Amino acid sequence: MKSLEFTTAQHVKIEYEIASAGQRVLASIIDLFAFVLYFLVVGLALGQSLFSLDSGTSKFITLMLFRLPWIFYSPIIEYLTRGQSLGKLTMGIRIVKISGENAGLREYFTRWIFRVVDIWFGFGFLAIIFASTSERGQRLGDSMANTIIIKKKNSQLYNLKNILSIKNTTTHKTTFQNVTRFTDEDVMLIKNTLQRLQSSPSDHTKTFAVELAHKTAKIIGLSETPQKKVEFLRTVLLDYVVLTR
Repeated sequence: MKSLEFTTAQHVKIEYEIASAGQRVLASIIDLFAFVLYFLVVGLALGQSLFSLDSGTSKFITLMLFRLPWIFYSPIIEYLTRGQSLGKLTMGIRIVKISGENAGLREYFTRWIFRVVDIWFGFGFLAIIFASTSERGQRLGDSMANTIIIKKKNSQLYNLKNILSIKNTTTHKTTFQNVTRFTDEDVMLIKNTLQRLQSSPSDHTKTFAVELAHKTAKIIGLSETPQKKVEFLRTVLLDYVVLTR
């Protein structure tokens, strides 16, 4: 499985899997099916009323309800949802910049413009070939926009099995009940940060751990972050395991 490593502003490295060509194809099929369903519903709702209108009004309604949504669906919905169409949301994948940051409107429209070559010309086979053979799984539009499509949740790094590998939970008494607000991915970030502190306690890692402790305290509703921040993060980690396993 192809993967890409991002470095955060705090110089902490996070690895994500790149979405496969098959996942991208399935996402596109889901989007297409959703559009077919949309067209059927709108068409049935309008019924004969669309044909009873004058030619100009009928063309305007057709443009607004059918053609424009079909043409501009991808860049608009992906911009509003930070890289996920309905199909991508269903498949658990999303668009990001090569740097790992959220893509902007310019990137989404660049990808959209090159759909003419990638997808419409050749019925999508060019996009599949590019995505399958590219080192980063990019079609031509991705290369021009400097974007990639990644799995939203990394199955290699962030999963329940890794969390449950934490030892010394049998006699642990929970302190923070609100840790259940976190996801497995959130807690694995805490675990990985603590591991980095132990294996390579650089200044950047220490700074990130302090910021992570502040954010963690805020999420679980603490008025202030405990002074022993590393111990606090360890407690949150064990609390989560005990309360969710």
